[in-house]
Amino acid sequence: MATVNFDRQFVYIGTGWEGSAADMRILRCACERGGFTVPNGKYYLVDSGYTNTQKFISPYRGLKYHLGEFGPKAHRNYTGPEEMFNHRHAQLRNTVERTFGIWKKRFPILKNMKSFSFDVQADIVMTCAIIHNYIARFHLADAYLHVDVDSEEEVCGITQSVDDNIFEEMISVGDSNKGALLRTQIKNEMWLMWVTTLNL
Repeated sequence: MATVNFDRQFVYIGTGWEGSAADMRILRCACERGGFTVPNGKYYLVDSGYTNTQKFISPYRGLKYHLGEFGPKAHRNYTGPEEMFNHRHAQLRNTVERTFGIWKKRFPILKNMKSFSFDVQADIVMTCAIIHNYIARFHLADAYLHVDVDSEEEVCGITQSVDDNIFEEMISVGDSNKGALLRTQIKNEMWLMWVTTLNL
């Protein structure tokens, strides 16, 4: 699990999980035992593999989400506020995808580590993240920071299945309800601004 800021630096990285571990299980352990915290009044954008909560805002499921699905700006018509929210969510989350794309181009070893033990693989991932952050912070002219990522699929690689039963065990209903309220509030404010702009 990794968290990225808008400067394309890793804010948190948790290693040592098998690839088949559920996203929410990893997140829960990171929050409870891994030292991962969300600053008060803030939230992280997450993909649909996570439950929507007040600290982790996910897109609306079952609607367009990926940037390529929305078409050019001049011809963009949203079917409703949820679809517009998903588009804006995807635009912001693209920073994560670009960061992972840069990271994988900079450190090709991340794509092929099968010959190393699991513990060594976890150490390599953490070390590459630390070096990436150092370069991003102190070498602003770094060529990799300006590399375009070919596609979302290349960066994300794996689409994980969503098991709602796992979510129910890990997230309290109250937190889910607060998350739904926050996402609805954000969605409604964005929709109102967009509709107002169209009518000018």
